[in-house]
Amino acid sequence: MCHYTHLTPFEREKILFFLAEGKSITEIAHLLKRSKSTISRELRRNAAPVDQPMPYCPLTAQALYKQRREACHPHKRLEYAPLHSYIQICILAYHW
Repeated sequence: MCHYTHLTPFEREKILFFLAEGKSITEIAHLLKRSKSTISRELRRNAAPVDQPMPYCPLTAQALYKQRREACHPHKRLEYAPLHSYIQICILAYHW
């Protein structure tokens, strides 16, 4: 059971807006009605590389979120084609 909600793209845009205004993490958390640790974690996980002018990009942050989200799903057991074909042969030929 999930006891939290993920940040939305709109909230990520708001974080960028508040950062541009010079607001602190505490103020941003209060304005978005989120925990300070949530905002801090978001900025740490999705920080832009040093060579970029913006320290945080909401579009990149959303893409990274989706990428991490996809990676955490369990893989199907028979997704590996050679194993799938071997099991199929064993079932059909050897009457498993």
